[in-house]
Amino acid sequence: MNKEQEYTENMLKDGSTLAYLKHRFLSKKTKEQRDWLLACIRDSKLIVPCLPVSGKPDFLETDNGERYLPIFSQEEQMPFDYKEEFDLKYLDFPACYELARKYPDVIGLVLDGFTEAMIIEYGLADVIMKIPSRLHG
Repeated sequence: MNKEQEYTENMLKDGSTLAYLKHRFLSKKTKEQRDWLLACIRDSKLIVPCLPVSGKPDFLETDNGERYLPIFSQEEQMPFDYKEEFDLKYLDFPACYELARKYPDVIGLVLDGFTEAMIIEYGLADVIMKIPSRLHG
């Protein structure tokens, strides 16, 4: 693996790399940008808002009643009043995917659902799960 295909945990730590790659992909939608974004999602620590007492995750619902597990690249991607209502758990993508799958009425995940939202339905989530990690020491 060459240096262009690797990145470090430090680069992913604050979520800015993921937010940047998501923005680039949503703007241009090239295959190369998609591949980088999905690999970054795979290796990032994502933020999942959970209810303080029960520990159950929050869900975002579309006008059509479709429910998604919200995951966030950065705390700044959440409205302040929303963020204050929840305990924020930092999970890797496989853990987020497993959590979403526990709820039969949830049809996928949504990355940064209050700002520049990206829907990750289970078909795409399955692709992300198969991507090998690009992290290196």
